[in-house]
Parts: sequence; C-alpha cells; structure tokens
Amino acid sequence: MDIEQIMAESKSKRREALDILSTLELLDIWGKYGRPVLVGAVAYDLVLDCDIDMEIYCPTLKIEDGFEVFSRLCGKKSDLVKGCSFQNHLEGPDGALYWKLSIVKDGIPWKVDMWSAPEDYPLPRSEHFVKPMIEALTDETREAILYLKWHRRMDPEIECPSIDLYRAVMKGGVRTPSDLKSWLRENKTGELSSWIPGHND
Repeated sequence: MDIEQIMAESKSKRREALDILSTLELLDIWGKYGRPVLVGAVAYDLVLDCDIDMEIYCPTLKIEDGFEVFSRLCGKKSDLVKGCSFQNHLEGPDGALYWKLSIVKDGIPWKVDMWSAPEDYPLPRSEHFVKPMIEALTDETREAILYLKWHRRMDPEIECPSIDLYRAVMKGGVRTPSDLKSWLRENKTGELSSWIPGHND
C-alpha cells in the first residue's frame, strides 16, 4: 500500500471514529461525572487502527459512575455497543480506572479505551500531549508515522505503543521499518512517559 492509500484510510477511519463518538454521545454522557477529553490518534488525526481513546477527569472519582455510563450506553445504543469491561488500576502504576467499550459499526469492530481519574491526577496525562503533538506534527512526520503504523500492523516484529512510535519519528528521526526496529531495540519502550514533542526533546 502506498502512502496516498494509507493517508486516505486514515482520514476515513477518523471520520468513522468521530461518527461513533457523536452517535454514542459519549463526551456528553461522561460529562455528567467529570471532564472528558478526547486523546490519542483520533485527537492527533493519526488514526489507522479502529481505536478511540479518552480520559475523564472527575471531581469525585467513583466506580459506580462508570457503570452508570455503561448502563446508559448499553441500554440506548445497543445497536453499536456489543460489550464492555472494567479494570481497577487505582493501586497500580496507572492510578486510574479503565473502561472499555467494544463497538461494531458497519460490520467493523472498534474499541473505545477510557481512563477515569481524579481531577488532580499527578501522573503524565495524555490531555497535556494533544496540543504540543498537533503543533509539532508536519506533513512529513505525519506521513512517516502513518507509514510506520501501517507496517506495525503488518509486521509482527514491530511491536510498540504508539507513544514510542511517535517518539521514534519525532525525536529519533526514524523513517523506515528497519530503522524503527533498531530504535526499539536501543530504547526503553512500553513505559509511562513524560515525553512531550517540542518540550523535552
């Protein structure tokens, strides 16, 4: 697949992601309990996988609020929502609650990853990454990231979180799959990162 096709797929996937969010009214529903923020590839316009990421910062963090969100979604949007799951990571390194929706739209499976946390959450936040990432991206780095994301999907030897792929491209100058494999071998990956493009390069 050439870069034009990859870019076209990315644009199409982002439209689908935004349509899912709008149809589910997900930001509005979570807004009753906290401050929802769209993060990740949909926010950066770097979508290639069928994933949507959100963070919700709550004045009072309560597990039952998340289950009320699930109840509303599964009750009113059952044509899209096919499953949901919850994990309590308050005592772990993430210090937050994890919520997942399994969606099927037009026969295509999607997942929505959501983390709820206290408003004074002290660890690195994806919400603080969105604006610097958008500002730092160029046409060239956007194409490089999507090209490498496509290869990551096709090549089992390339396995890394997207944050590390972004870091490889924007900080490490990586542009090819072979260079990415080398970079991954030489750098720590899969860790909670405070890296922000243009701020601590």
